[in-house]
Amino acid sequence: MTGKNKSSERNAASSHQKGYIYTLEVLIAVSAILVTIVLVFNSNPEEADTSLPIIKQNAYDALFYLDKSDDLRKIVATEGITQLERNLTALLPRNIRFDAIICTTTCNSLSLPSNRTIIIVDYYIGGYREKFVNKKVRLWLWSRF
Repeated sequence: MTGKNKSSERNAASSHQKGYIYTLEVLIAVSAILVTIVLVFNSNPEEADTSLPIIKQNAYDALFYLDKSDDLRKIVATEGITQLERNLTALLPRNIRFDAIICTTTCNSLSLPSNRTIIIVDYYIGGYREKFVNKKVRLWLWSRF
């Protein structure tokens, strides 16, 4: 073999190794990108925050909304507890269970769970369309899970 042939063989081998190195670099880069994508987008969705103040605020906001739309006063004046529960079910988050009652002074519920933390929200109604009602809506709330 001549010197020229050896030199061309080395250049061919060298360029062949460069191809392997280039392919290896590309595989490492693609792997790094895939690992990053998996780690970033593989997080579990966060559960709804059911801490006690949030549950209480949600209940008060639902009652306040019903009061401002004049539905709550009408429901309390007509003692429509079924309608109240339907409206509250539509407004409160799905992970919150509740029991509701319309009462004057003493409000009791028999269907409360014994192994949950119970939150109580009272909302007072004085009147409806120039009629003195003097009642309150009491909600007992707890987390479903």
